[in-house]
Amino acid sequence: MKSTTLTGENAVKLIESQLAQHAGGVLEALAMFEPHATVRSWFETIRAIEELINLPGEIDDEVLAYALFGLDLEPRKLDPRRLKFLLHYLGYYYGAAFAQRQKVLLLQLSAMQHSFAMAGHIPVAIGLSTVAHAIGYLQSRRRHLMGLLYIVPQACKGTSRMADLDTLNWMLPQAEISGTTITGLLQQRAMSELHDDFKLYIEPHGFTASHHYSALDDMFLEAERVPIIDVASDAAPIEYEPVRSDRVFSAAELRNQVALMEAAFAEFKLEDTAFAGLASVVRDLSWQIDDDFWVTISPQDLDALADKHGVSHPHRRLLTASCATFVAALNCYAAFVPFEGALRSSVTSLSRFLYNFKNVCLYSKRRFQIRSGFIFEQRIKDELSKQGFEVRPIKRIDRKEFDVVATRGGIVFNIQCKNNLVDPSWIDLDPARFIRTNRTLERYYERAIIKERSREELLKNHLGMDRVEPFVITRFPIVTSNPRISSLSQIREFSIKADAILSANTVA
Repeated sequence: MKSTTLTGENAVKLIESQLAQHAGGVLEALAMFEPHATVRSWFETIRAIEELINLPGEIDDEVLAYALFGLDLEPRKLDPRRLKFLLHYLGYYYGAAFAQRQKVLLLQLSAMQHSFAMAGHIPVAIGLSTVAHAIGYLQSRRRHLMGLLYIVPQACKGTSRMADLDTLNWMLPQAEISGTTITGLLQQRAMSELHDDFKLYIEPHGFTASHHYSALDDMFLEAERVPIIDVASDAAPIEYEPVRSDRVFSAAELRNQVALMEAAFAEFKLEDTAFAGLASVVRDLSWQIDDDFWVTISPQDLDALADKHGVSHPHRRLLTASCATFVAALNCYAAFVPFEGALRSSVTSLSRFLYNFKNVCLYSKRRFQIRSGFIFEQRIKDELSKQGFEVRPIKRIDRKEFDVVATRGGIVFNIQCKNNLVDPSWIDLDPARFIRTNRTLERYYERAIIKERSREELLKNHLGMDRVEPFVITRFPIVTSNPRISSLSQIREFSIKADAILSANTVA
């Protein structure tokens, strides 16, 4: 088969057909399984995955950390004696049950590494080659792994039980082969609308696109107006509950996380929003946790808790989800899934839900929008300083305002910081809105660059420099071919990108 190129309607038709095929494939693969056993097995596997992802920040023993994270997972290199030694010490620190979960997970990851290698999925096989690599890989697939949990109650219609030892063998290929393909196709569909020169390159084993988009930063996190890490240091002191050292996750840690969210965002009156009621619900649930991780509750009891804390019916419905499609599941943050006539959650799911709901409550607040802009600007200043720029204390010249002004090598970098919201779920759930918003913002940002060109004499005269270069950095990524517009998720590359632009302009 020769390589071919598709454009326009033909490219879109291929994308749509592949979307339908992969979305249907996930549902078909799960249809044979019994839903409740699958929820139990997959949730247990997700627990082990979350524990593994968080281990680098938990282990104080440098020898153990070096040996564990460097462990080879390729089956022909996996040393059973070394694995047994490591599991012994993990059990010493975190208990026998924890060590058993990690044993099952690591052996399944090793088997999957071999399967992906044999199937020719080399990047994935490399991503699972050592424990350290696997942690990064699993972190990058977190959204897809959780998405599978939300479709299990409806997609699983059969009687076959998914054995605990085989759970990852069934689920990881769905997340990797169909799940990541679906998100890629959804992005390609939007790119085909936003780029007139969009092309699909058809190869014997698949196709690639001429344009790409990513809403994630280098920690695989989605953009938000103010991450908690940017405000936590300014929060009022919190009296944290003691947390047992032999737990990676616990009910006490969940309550501490709720307290931190409340304190970190107190200046925006978070306690006056619907967050307060749901935070109280989560606190009450934290006292009903089994094995310091699980929460199982009847719908009636959850409703009673919501009534107790004045949670509205629309907001309490956000607590529970059972999605009919994988696309809907990818954008779900619900805490509970249906399970054996009840609802099941975990400390990590409750924390994830509440953290996301905090943004829902704050984004409409005017004070939050304004303050988040200043926090955003400071983040850019800090990042530029690390890259060798000298950030200048300039806010106004002749009553004209500037966001961030930095200098390097005799050149003034005039950076506009744009904090306009682009919900990452729009590209999946409301592509027309994403495309419309993207086009509007791109034109707005290009006009901002033109405006700064007209004001560059102010900076030249004030700083005594002859060259001023305008840029726009956005808090939320947008699709653009303008090299002067970039997102905060790319800030670590700003110096390299700026040098390339300046070099091209100098040559021209």
